[in-house]
Amino acid sequence: MRIYRNLYVSIMLAGLLLLSANIVFAESESITSAANIESAEITASAFQNPAQAETLANLLQYKSELKSQLKAAKKVRKNITHPVDKEAISAKINDLKNQLRKVHQNFVKVATGIDSSVFNEEIQQHFQWQEEIETLIKPLFNELKEMTKRPRQIERLKSRVAYFESRLPSANEAVANIDKLISAAKSEQLKEELQRLKIEFEKKKTNINNQLDVAHFELNELQKEKKSFYESTMKVMAVFFKSRGKNIFIALLTFIGVFLAFRLFDRGFRRIHPAFKTKERPFYIRLIEVVLLFMTVMVATVASLFTLYISGDWFLLSIAFIFLIGALWTAREGFTRYYEQVKLILNLGSVRENERIIHNGVPWEVERLQLFTKLRNPALNPSVIRLPIEKLSGQISRSFSSNEPWFPCRVDDWVILSDGTRGKVISQSPDMVELIQRGGTYVTYQTQDFLGLSPKNLSRNFRLKSVFGIDYAHQAESTNSILVQAKEFIEVKLQEDGYEKHVLSLKVEFESAGASSLNIVIIVDFNGSVAELYGRLNRALQRYSVDACTKFGWNIPFDQLVVHKAQ
Repeated sequence: MRIYRNLYVSIMLAGLLLLSANIVFAESESITSAANIESAEITASAFQNPAQAETLANLLQYKSELKSQLKAAKKVRKNITHPVDKEAISAKINDLKNQLRKVHQNFVKVATGIDSSVFNEEIQQHFQWQEEIETLIKPLFNELKEMTKRPRQIERLKSRVAYFESRLPSANEAVANIDKLISAAKSEQLKEELQRLKIEFEKKKTNINNQLDVAHFELNELQKEKKSFYESTMKVMAVFFKSRGKNIFIALLTFIGVFLAFRLFDRGFRRIHPAFKTKERPFYIRLIEVVLLFMTVMVATVASLFTLYISGDWFLLSIAFIFLIGALWTAREGFTRYYEQVKLILNLGSVRENERIIHNGVPWEVERLQLFTKLRNPALNPSVIRLPIEKLSGQISRSFSSNEPWFPCRVDDWVILSDGTRGKVISQSPDMVELIQRGGTYVTYQTQDFLGLSPKNLSRNFRLKSVFGIDYAHQAESTNSILVQAKEFIEVKLQEDGYEKHVLSLKVEFESAGASSLNIVIIVDFNGSVAELYGRLNRALQRYSVDACTKFGWNIPFDQLVVHKAQ
């Protein structure tokens, strides 16, 4: 009786397994199958969408079949006493209950158009950040796993080949040792036992050989498909651009399009609104600029992510989310820096619009405070430079008056530097100042170094001083008549040489009483039109001094060394 009962239970279990397999197959085909729609209580005429009615009818039929199967399984479980069989049928009953619950959820979802899980408070409150992260990065790992599938298969097969090749000598040695023992054994019973052991190891040897041959075959097949690096790269690129490359292109195009649209809107708004055209922009205009810039980046980013979502490319979407999370995590370290930059853009920081700052040793007027700040120096060419807003961090601006100079010279001005260089300025930019000296030599300085040499501008009038000495024999006349005679003589000479019209003032004065001479100084102020002749004029004054001494008989002394002999 026990044998018949076990047989009955086995037949029932087999029948249930077969029935469940048929129902699982029916579940996959129930959406498209219309074989038994007439038997359902729901008709398509009661619905506006026939597909909805058909789906509900199939789900209802499947639900009825699951209930019948569950009822039969419970009946079978009542007649089972063996623990193992009872555990198997109980597991099957639990599986049927789960399927029944899922079918009911699907039925409610199709009928109402709403997922019933939204009303489950426990599900709503349940949140596992590990699971959420796993859901996010799972497509990425699946894609990487698929990309490395072939190399991993080759490596696995090589490991199998190495494993079986290392085991084969041991099997051969075992068989050989058993053969020696068989030939040396005297007892027939021992020979029979050794023979059975030999057969067992020969089977292992044969199995190892078979496994080794299969591994070799699979490895050779995979290696036959091996292509050159160029071919593999081109194939990967072709597949990539056929699917994901297109999605990346669309996402980038969307980002650029939305970004440019917002920037065009911003530019149009600037042209229309009169507040942007004023030199002093109000605070609300600056705030609108900052908000609009933030919205531009945010909306463009969301739009590009939305295109990936629409295309269903979860791999690229996962990479994009991971990139954004990394960018935000990195940005949090510079929150203070970004806060200071926003203050600058809002004109609330240490640098403000329409004020003066020193950048790289050159004075600039802050024309506009934006992500790329505009600085202006009207004396340079080009007169405007753009700087990232972060370059102004730590600097302080100040108000300035209208008569403050922006640069010590202009193009075509003659200058003398503290290193002795004299030349005409032929170009001055924010980076370089170029001079041309008399004779055609070009000299170039970095703008900051040029200003550091304290250039003296000769083109805005200049003064020359020339000192000459006369002998102490003329001491009585050195402070009166000699000065008058020298001045009159020099005036005549300047007129003869054509310099008189460029002279602003001429003075001849007694300067000092030297050790061996009475020193007289000639002071002449010229206008900037003869700045080019600075050296020639200086030499001319010395020549005029010698000519005056010659004409009026003034002795020019020379240094003497007097030696006193000891008494």
